[in-house]
Amino acid sequence: MSAGRLLLILLRVGGGLQVVLGIAFWTGHLYQYLGVHRAIGVGFVAVLWAVAALAMMDRDRRGLALFAIAWGLVIAALGFAQQRLVPGDWHWIVRVAHLAIGIAAIPIAERLSKRATAASSAERITGATAA
Repeated sequence: MSAGRLLLILLRVGGGLQVVLGIAFWTGHLYQYLGVHRAIGVGFVAVLWAVAALAMMDRDRRGLALFAIAWGLVIAALGFAQQRLVPGDWHWIVRVAHLAIGIAAIPIAERLSKRATAASSAERITGATAA
């Protein structure tokens, strides 16, 4: 199994756990696991950055990789600032934004990884090696 494939699995599992915990928090449950949610979130962003770092080796993917790194910063900033943003009745907007931004990281990483997998497969077929 390639490193990119393993990272995608970790990202998907981490994202799934985050959604489950987030929904529990929204419904007023499991607040004792907020620290776990944050730790998984940090790991989620780290895995996203690792996928981006692997993609940086391919000149054609650098733009998307840089975007993924910036996206990870947005996820982390919103996650850690979430409790202080728009308190009151309108706080649900921040929650939904945090959820959407986090979930959107998965297809970004998949796109980066898919291009790497396609390039790797083409190299195996043609016998070419990366310079």
